[in-house]
Amino acid sequence: MRAVGMNRADVAFRSGHYLVQPNPPCGLGVEGSGVVRAVGDGVSRFQVGQRICILPAFQQGSPYATYVTAGLFPAAGLIEAPDELDDIQAAALWVSTLTAWGALIELAGLGTGDFVLISAASSSVGLAAIEIARAVGAISIATTRNPSKQAELLAAGASHVVVCDHSNVTGKVRDILGTAGLKVAFDPIAGRFSEALVPCMAEEGIIFIYGGLSDEPTQFDRRPMISKGISLRGYVLRQVVARPDRLERGRTFVLDHLRTGTLAPRVDRIFPLADVVEAHRYMESNAQFGKIVLTI
Repeated sequence: MRAVGMNRADVAFRSGHYLVQPNPPCGLGVEGSGVVRAVGDGVSRFQVGQRICILPAFQQGSPYATYVTAGLFPAAGLIEAPDELDDIQAAALWVSTLTAWGALIELAGLGTGDFVLISAASSSVGLAAIEIARAVGAISIATTRNPSKQAELLAAGASHVVVCDHSNVTGKVRDILGTAGLKVAFDPIAGRFSEALVPCMAEEGIIFIYGGLSDEPTQFDRRPMISKGISLRGYVLRQVVARPDRLERGRTFVLDHLRTGTLAPRVDRIFPLADVVEAHRYMESNAQFGKIVLTI
């Protein structure tokens, strides 16, 4: 291993708030970059000495983990590290970009002129979603609770930035939309925040929930959901990684836009692996703007 990309799911799993519960002894982490030391029988895509990245083709708490100096990983969870990126950048690239691409492009078909709301937008996934929306000509509305991040989000390419929580997001977003509606809401918060987005959705719009930053229950009024044909969809990156056809389309999209400069990994802070506790505390502070990376 050369570097580890930290994700909010790491903190959630470690603290017992993830989709699955820790069952010690178990490892932590699902993303990183490194160099192949050896390959098993039947593996032909990767060679010894090749630079690679690890994708979450496995669950948190499985026998595989990336917070390590060396690890064993399934070939299905590996992808080539782009030559244009160093090890730290490579560890910050794939999970954020493929997570955003899978929902916005592969599943929702976001395109020119479509409105997309991206909540908790200063995360690495949120920033990737902003760049992807801009790359396909969509109109992004980024939300944050922190006023100090507003200028940064606009500089990152967001079409609009709304400082809000669940109590005032509906009105502020509808002021931007006018008579239009959101084709997509890309939300890792859930709870009452997701509920407040329903009045903002377009006909047959999709609300993707890909996290649970809120501990509140998520309850929807079925009437607008039915009358407007709104879809509520749970989403995780394995829905892309587990499908070779989707993964290849996502890989092509990311590499094409990486080469043109319309996509780029955003690294906020770098910690040595020995300071992993401090790195988790920093992520819990919500101060980051982009990816936190551990170096080996």
